[in-house]
Amino acid sequence: VSSPTSSKLAGNKRRSFSGSGGLLNRMFGSSGSPKDNENAFDKMPGDAKSDAAADPDKKSEAKSPTVGQSRDETSPSGERKRRSSGVARARDMLSNAKQSLHFPSSSSPETKSEKFSTPMQKLGRTDPALSVPQGSLNNSAGESVPGPRSTFRVGVTEDRNKKCRRTMEDTHAYLYNFLSTPAPAVGADTTKTTSDSAVQSSDGQAVVETDNGYFAIFDGHAGTFAADWCGKKVHVLLEDIIRKNPNTPIPELLDQTFTTVDQQLEKLPLKNSGCTAVIAVLRWEDRIPNSQSATGSTAIAPATAAAVKAASDSDSGTTESVNSVQQSSVISQSEAKLREAASRQRVLYTANVGDARIVLCRNGKALRLSYDHKGSDENEGKRIAGAGGLILNNRVNGVLAVTRALGDAYMKDLVTGHPYTTETVIQPDIDEFLILACDGLWDVCSDQEAVDHVRSVQDPQQASKMLVDHALSRFSTDNLSCMIVRFDGQRVQQTVDRKAEPIGVEGDPGSARGNMSEADAIVQQQKEKLETSGQLLDRVPSDIAEEASEPSQEEPGPELNVGAVEAARKDRKPQPEDAVTDGSSHGGSQ
Repeated sequence: VSSPTSSKLAGNKRRSFSGSGGLLNRMFGSSGSPKDNENAFDKMPGDAKSDAAADPDKKSEAKSPTVGQSRDETSPSGERKRRSSGVARARDMLSNAKQSLHFPSSSSPETKSEKFSTPMQKLGRTDPALSVPQGSLNNSAGESVPGPRSTFRVGVTEDRNKKCRRTMEDTHAYLYNFLSTPAPAVGADTTKTTSDSAVQSSDGQAVVETDNGYFAIFDGHAGTFAADWCGKKVHVLLEDIIRKNPNTPIPELLDQTFTTVDQQLEKLPLKNSGCTAVIAVLRWEDRIPNSQSATGSTAIAPATAAAVKAASDSDSGTTESVNSVQQSSVISQSEAKLREAASRQRVLYTANVGDARIVLCRNGKALRLSYDHKGSDENEGKRIAGAGGLILNNRVNGVLAVTRALGDAYMKDLVTGHPYTTETVIQPDIDEFLILACDGLWDVCSDQEAVDHVRSVQDPQQASKMLVDHALSRFSTDNLSCMIVRFDGQRVQQTVDRKAEPIGVEGDPGSARGNMSEADAIVQQQKEKLETSGQLLDRVPSDIAEEASEPSQEEPGPELNVGAVEAARKDRKPQPEDAVTDGSSHGGSQ
């Protein structure tokens, strides 16, 4: 049995850890006052037992509250309570400390919103096309719906693939009423555009129903800026270039458009951002037979311009007054003769850079209308070598997996933006639908497999979702974007056979009902909205470049090898010791 002295010493020893100034109290706090603790340990255990034995009815009274509390503290449940109390106090202290701190960035809502606004949002205040709200199916071109005479339907599905990707770097755009096909501009009309290139007021103007389509997918890398910008601007630039060059073949105009895109992106912030692109323009054209053309026919506009030029050259020796009269006569005769031989046809033009792909289903067979520009491609490897670059681990200078792209201004000498283009006359009886998709689909699915998978599905939206789900089931590791364009072959055939009113070409009865393209109307509406709210600016904000120079927080895509950017600078020639080649030789130029 312990003596009172030893009990007091033991109590004093325990108080050194759990008393008011003890280590445990400083960490977790005390469950009782120092006085209570002192009484609890000074009281003899034997005294409590004797009192309880003398009067059993007072057994509960013999157990003082302090003694019970002391015993509870030594039990497992008491230990848990004490720990939870300490955690709660620590949490309160941390909360108070946070509230006492001052963060300048959160001083005002305006400062915070300004800090987190993106370069695209700021540029949209000077260029309304960049601030056009997303349309249905996340359409970057805005809201576009089929008209009563539309002969195609569009379905789009996109998926970030959250198991593999933190960000979505794909964008897409489509229009049901792209610009009308211009009439031939000859003689004095060659310097006059078919319609105003600048966006006009929409008061009293109706959007022309053209049944001409525009479809595009942009797969970004090193951030989303380039892909987002292209989704908003490429179709606007393409329409403007077509207006100014009505007699130029569309493949050449697509190349000009891609060059213009690169030039404009180079002047904007985030020069390291880039994107692959696949674009398709589906339009009605009056075409004449041409045995030298791969399609067997030629659009009437460039053919008329060529005929007039040939006639003018032959009459160059005559006097000016006579030449003017003769030229007018030649123009009229040439155009009339060509129109007699022309027929209305449905034509598809495509252009792509990088590994985004477009496939046409023709009578159940997959017909690829694009070219994969990759570092593993032999022809592209030779072109890169001829331009002074290297293919390292199937990447351009070890950086990009694609050899052609829009943007990527820091290595534009090697990664060109000139596209691969095609021209295809649609055959209504056998051409069924188009598939446009980024490499997230094509990495795990062949062209024919994709066609077979959705051929029996008439709803393009359902078909696009099926292909995206198929890619996910095949463990695709990239962002996924898939667009299906389903043709109405019967209605196309009726227009070709002149059983339906012609549409889509400048001068058609339908085109005379309005003089504004759908893209112009969308941009004009947004411009008026910005003007009304006072948000439209005359020049680019000066802080865009400064904000863009900050390190990007975007996750690099599979096309980008960030560690090799330094070796790919335009002002530094690649060295063999920078990386190990893949063993293939690259010589000459394409």
